[in-house]
Amino acid sequence: MKISRKLGLVILPLAVALAGCETVKKTETTETAAPAQAASVDVYTASDKVIKGFRPFKLSEQQTIYVSPTPVITRENLTTINHVRDNQGRTFIKLGLNPAGVDALSKVNKQYGYATTIGGQLASITGVKQGSDFLFMVRDDATADSIMKAVVPQQAAK
Repeated sequence: MKISRKLGLVILPLAVALAGCETVKKTETTETAAPAQAASVDVYTASDKVIKGFRPFKLSEQQTIYVSPTPVITRENLTTINHVRDNQGRTFIKLGLNPAGVDALSKVNKQYGYATTIGGQLASITGVKQGSDFLFMVRDDATADSIMKAVVPQQAAK
């Protein structure tokens, strides 16, 4: 499933197709130590069409997406988390995945998209797998910084 550009512009400014994201430049790197007080990170499969067993999630009065009941990726699958920017200036969070996470993503049907939550709050309805990494786009650097601080709280002390 691909979330349409129109949906992204109307519903969430951070929802933009990632198909053109081939080269990503690193702007900030933080290894996850996964402290107990850190926010959860969950990546679900999602569709804009009704899928049996998926839960409806209302984005607006006009738009609903359908999300898998269990996440494909969780904090336990993370090895790193980075704030990155592509050649077009778009801001992403790059999640480095362990072998179990890479395997789980490789089993996701190509017709589905992704919904990423941080601390139980929807952070992005975009996502792409690149090798052993999963990237999801966020609105801007301030949003990326907030996510980094929630996921890796020691970042806040900088």
